[in-house]
Amino acid sequence: MIRMVLMLLALAALPGAALAGLTSGTIRHDGLDRSFRLYVPEGLARFPGPRPLVLVLHGGGGSSREVRYATRGRFDALAEENGLLVLYPDAVRRMWDTGSGEMSRGLSPRRDDQGFLAALIASVARDHPVDRARVFATGVSRGGMMAYALACDTPGLLRAIAPVAMVLPAAEAQDCATGAPLGFLLIHGTADPFVPYAGGAINLGRRDRDRVLSAEETMAVFARRNRCDGAVAARIGSVERRTLTGCVASTGFYSVGGGGHGWPGGLKALPGGRAGQVNTDISSPDEIWAFFSRF
Repeated sequence: MIRMVLMLLALAALPGAALAGLTSGTIRHDGLDRSFRLYVPEGLARFPGPRPLVLVLHGGGGSSREVRYATRGRFDALAEENGLLVLYPDAVRRMWDTGSGEMSRGLSPRRDDQGFLAALIASVARDHPVDRARVFATGVSRGGMMAYALACDTPGLLRAIAPVAMVLPAAEAQDCATGAPLGFLLIHGTADPFVPYAGGAINLGRRDRDRVLSAEETMAVFARRNRCDGAVAARIGSVERRTLTGCVASTGFYSVGGGGHGWPGGLKALPGGRAGQVNTDISSPDEIWAFFSRF
């Protein structure tokens, strides 16, 4: 049985809108109390009908609080402007269990994060006007890896995903290559020091970890899945924006020239220069929502 407890962190300005703004809560899943934050726009009543829900998944070592900080609160602002709900889940011990790959196999205890996120979406939808046909996920680094796993291993749950600083993990390549059309946007820096743009092993400075496809191989997988037949490109400063054409589900790629590991337009994921350069030519939350809003 799922138990959801919401604790108000920010009161809405209007009477009767007690759950507007940012709230935090817990949900019990698979014997664990799992935490999350949810942003419900104060002006939600201005938008008719069921509303989109966007999951924002933190990276390894991060949290729901950290990822809101790293994205400068921009997803919350987009929620107010566009009438969407934003869900920030927390991983156990700050690390997602994607269900496959070396890093997941090394976690103790293992946890059912795909089941947790599916249950959390259902729980939020029971209490809020969520359009279950417009549930999306984005995530940075390990959060991006979790977005791939959630979309490709749980068909029909998500309409589209937008991984940031995470090309397609080799462990998910087969599952992601087949299935119904899935909206897909990749944002990845050409100079990412941890998740190689050219593919290979993820390396956090100690030893090689899970292997990933290259950015071009990742795009080829989703171009085939979504039956795309071409592409048009444009530049935004040092960023190449590639929009695939003829697709049955929108598919795109932001190749961030010289970009490091993190959210373009956001704050540094790590102190100092370990994560590389933060690109400021685009705001990744704005570009991600512009992509999701096509659905």
